[in-house]
Amino acid sequence: MIDLDPSCLRAFISVIDSGGFTRAGARLNRTQSAISMQVRRLEEMLGTKLFEDRKKATLTPAGERILEHARRMLALNDELVGRAKGADIAGRVRLGTPDDYVSFFLPTILRRLSITHPQVEVEVRCNMTADLMPAVDRGVIDLALITRASGADEGTPLRREPLIWAAADETIAKRRPLPLALFSPGCRFREATLAQLDAAHIPYRIAYESPSVASISAAVCEGLAISALARLSLLPSMKVLDASHGLPILPDIEIALYGPRGIASPAAMAVRASLLETLSSNRPERAAA
Repeated sequence: MIDLDPSCLRAFISVIDSGGFTRAGARLNRTQSAISMQVRRLEEMLGTKLFEDRKKATLTPAGERILEHARRMLALNDELVGRAKGADIAGRVRLGTPDDYVSFFLPTILRRLSITHPQVEVEVRCNMTADLMPAVDRGVIDLALITRASGADEGTPLRREPLIWAAADETIAKRRPLPLALFSPGCRFREATLAQLDAAHIPYRIAYESPSVASISAAVCEGLAISALARLSLLPSMKVLDASHGLPILPDIEIALYGPRGIASPAAMAVRASLLETLSSNRPERAAA
């Protein structure tokens, strides 16, 4: 039986997240050669090549297969260490997230943190991805959950979610122009929805727009408009419409974790580990209404 070295897993993941061996070294405060040696050691332990092109940090099929497992193993390692000395880590972490992710993800994440790091405080700020990323870059917030197009390179990918047409009933799909309830400009959902409707030559009108998922959901549930929502945001009263109703197929989106390039505080690292473990493993349960 082979015991994997967490430091090798950390080096491997850092190369992916930072986009190269040199940047990974800077992130972990090690030399590029040290990172390279740890990755080679991991390859030797696993008996397979992980990088197709080391200069571009592109993975082989084997590297792709183990990536999420490596993230979970490292997150569990960090959680174990956190449980052992969680009381020693304290501080406030400013976490940005789109409004529609709050009720679905935050309860599980905060519950985990209350056990592993009881002295870490999380301040949640809701905004759209277009505003959250610059806020992280400016140091206004510490970490952000962001929405990105599938395959984009912004942040660390956590999970993929399909965009779903949501309506109160099927008849609304026949209306022309199609009444839409959309998030405010700057939302990735909005951009994808309008692009697909334009490509399908379906006339539409924006009947309602808001930065709040609660407002969008209310318009949909009252039968006033149709919307494109992440599957996790669907309410039990909503009906899912698709190509059989004359609507274009919507693309998947990815939820990613966006953070600063530099070394984060211990409290921010604790929140990051909890986010990685929660979102990249099993689907958390929706919070009760």
